[in-house]
Amino acid sequence: MPRGRLRIYIAAASGAGTTYAMLDEALRRRSRGTDVMVGCVDTGGRPTTTAMLQELVGDAALALPPEALSVGGIRSRRPAVVLVDDLGAPNPPTSGNRARWQDVDELLENGIDVITTVTVQHIESLADTVRKIVGTVPPVLVPDSFLARADQIELIDISPEAIRRRIAHGNVFDRDAGPEDSELFNSEAFALLRILLLQWMIDRLSVTSPAALPQADVRERVVVGISGAPSGDAVVRRAARLAQRSRAALVGVHVHRPGEATPPLLLERTRSLVAELGGTFREIEGNEVPEALLAFAEIEGATQLVIGTPDTRARWSRHQSVLGRIARQATSVDVHVVSRERASDEAAHRKPRNTSTVRSSPRRIAAGAAGAVLLAALTALFVSLRDDIDVSTALGIYLLVVVGIAALGGRLAGIVSAVAAPLIANWFLIEPYRTLRINDPENLTELLVFVTVALIVSTFVSVAATRAADAEQAREEATNLARLAGSGGPDALQVVVDQLCTTFALDGVAVIEQIDGRSDLIVTSGSNPPTDPAEADFSEPISDSVVVAARGRALTVDEHRVMHVFFGQIAKLVEQHHVAELAAEAEAFARADELRTAILRAVSHDLRSPLAAIKASASSLRQSDVEWPEEIRNDFLASIEDETDRLTTIVSNLLDMGRLQAGAVRPALRPVPLEEVLPAAVHSIGARGASVDLVIPGELPDALADPALLERVLANIIANAVEFSPHGERVRVSAVQYRRDLQIYVVDHGPGIRPADRATVLQPFHRLSDSLSSSGVGLGLAIADGLTTAMGGHLELRDTPNGGLTVVISLAMADLQPPSDPKAGTP
Repeated sequence: MPRGRLRIYIAAASGAGTTYAMLDEALRRRSRGTDVMVGCVDTGGRPTTTAMLQELVGDAALALPPEALSVGGIRSRRPAVVLVDDLGAPNPPTSGNRARWQDVDELLENGIDVITTVTVQHIESLADTVRKIVGTVPPVLVPDSFLARADQIELIDISPEAIRRRIAHGNVFDRDAGPEDSELFNSEAFALLRILLLQWMIDRLSVTSPAALPQADVRERVVVGISGAPSGDAVVRRAARLAQRSRAALVGVHVHRPGEATPPLLLERTRSLVAELGGTFREIEGNEVPEALLAFAEIEGATQLVIGTPDTRARWSRHQSVLGRIARQATSVDVHVVSRERASDEAAHRKPRNTSTVRSSPRRIAAGAAGAVLLAALTALFVSLRDDIDVSTALGIYLLVVVGIAALGGRLAGIVSAVAAPLIANWFLIEPYRTLRINDPENLTELLVFVTVALIVSTFVSVAATRAADAEQAREEATNLARLAGSGGPDALQVVVDQLCTTFALDGVAVIEQIDGRSDLIVTSGSNPPTDPAEADFSEPISDSVVVAARGRALTVDEHRVMHVFFGQIAKLVEQHHVAELAAEAEAFARADELRTAILRAVSHDLRSPLAAIKASASSLRQSDVEWPEEIRNDFLASIEDETDRLTTIVSNLLDMGRLQAGAVRPALRPVPLEEVLPAAVHSIGARGASVDLVIPGELPDALADPALLERVLANIIANAVEFSPHGERVRVSAVQYRRDLQIYVVDHGPGIRPADRATVLQPFHRLSDSLSSSGVGLGLAIADGLTTAMGGHLELRDTPNGGLTVVISLAMADLQPPSDPKAGTP
């Protein structure tokens, strides 16, 4: 008998829609005439899922418990397809198999097709990872070997935001579900389970169809070729940015050619950089760099290859066709070329500015000394070969030396060498030797031509070198000015000062504001910035009170000219900095004024009513011309008492908020039994506590909190929940242990708060409605949030399943935290 076909719908957690998808597939197959039988389905009380099941089998099956799976009955009926929900569910003790997946395996062996569901938490190979994410693992795990035999596994995915909306609308849990049932979907655990499931699906794909992975680009990799050039660091950083944008793995590869050596320090630095950027470094051997890079990229399954343009100093410089060959041969990988200009820009920006010129005195001396040594050596050689070498040949070689001296030492060094070289030749190489007399007119002509050519060539070479140096300096200045002009953003002042320090290779730069004889640092840069203009090597005032001071070497005239451009930019940025400070102060004043207005509005709104009620009741009692019955007198007194309590609450909240904003709250943290503080909080709200249900587990660890502050937090939240709950609806307060925290849930079924408004209601004096039906000054949730944070906890607002608001207070367990400061205390 052929084995039945198995189709599995898998999701990150229950409630994501696997049961719905299974029933939808069953309805589709039944519409085509397939005999579909329901083995067991757990609708979870969801209306849409229940309606689909009812459409499939009628009302009779709805009365069956979800765990009622009769393998014998299914085998006797032998349907074409059977639906078995929750593959990882345990079986009752009376069942023949321990787990439901074993029942499914038995049905498959009998040739019956099965459609089932499972969550990633039940996969056996992922149990350790699931335990780290969720804290526990289900009692029944499904072996990977069983899942591997499935004919189809379909992923049912849903975003955390979408499933939270479904929970709020009542499409996941029924009204009897507690907030702890939806805890998984309100934490990052659900997102981590989604990632785990996707990775498991990818791994399964790589096992079932490995040949499809390179074409599918499932796991992207960015390979960067490392040539050994000094500018390679920038190429690696560029590749790292590409990898980060595409969330790909970064792999750096160095192709080692036999017989060639790369500086070990440079290679080690690049290796460290790749590791710091989160990548891996590989070194391979290959005779041809392009073929080796492309082959490595193909083996790694890379989708992008990043290389730099050849550097004349790099080992690829002898193979200028590397770039072209890679571009021609790359078929399955995208090639990114980082220009040498961009690659070297960062290194050039950090390189100290060259302060020497081609006509500097040290350079002339060095060129003259080298020329003298070279002329002496050549002359000694020519003297030894005097009988075998012509004077014209010797003069031609001398001319090369003169040109080199002129290029290195400038015009003066070239002229001196142009005069010295023929004199040396006349003294040692032209008869009569060791005299300056010339007997042969031909030799005289050769010497005159030599001097003329040497002077002309020396002049041209010197002028060309000077112009090249000027052009390089102009290019450097233009680059600095362009970079300066592009400086912007909130940290523009710091960026410009850093650029000033690095461009001119200074030890330190500081922008100092002098007010009333006091020097205040605005920004600094460098290893040794001055703290006062008197300590600087040079300084420049850029306004009446602001000075730019620097330490370092002396600057040239041209550098001073460029530096003044920096000073002008710094002056503008300092002015903008001051304007921004004034704007921030004005904004602070505006916020304070807004807060003051909110306080006045709230106080005038919420104090007027109780004061008016107290005034009216007291005035009535003081009337001497009216004899009030005892019952009415008691009503007046009760009204005065209630409104006084209301005023006390408002004033206490105002004082608490003032302490929170002043940072004066210092909780005295100690172990607090929740079974004591929760009833006390409910009792503190008076008659309103009658509509509150308390659910406290029997064995619950103590929380680390300040008992008085925690009671005040809970009282505020519970009172708020009771006030906004519809008539007849009860508020549920419960506590559970979740991982390493204790969580307190205050659940109501009122109007709730939209996600977009939740941050607003946690701010002081903010209410969603200013209607008269909402009492208080808008401080209840704000104070609760502030006091919870002060105790090291966290307050979160969530949707209640089927509508309403759930406030979650998370506190640390007492046995996991050190004791608090004994000097601290509740304000």
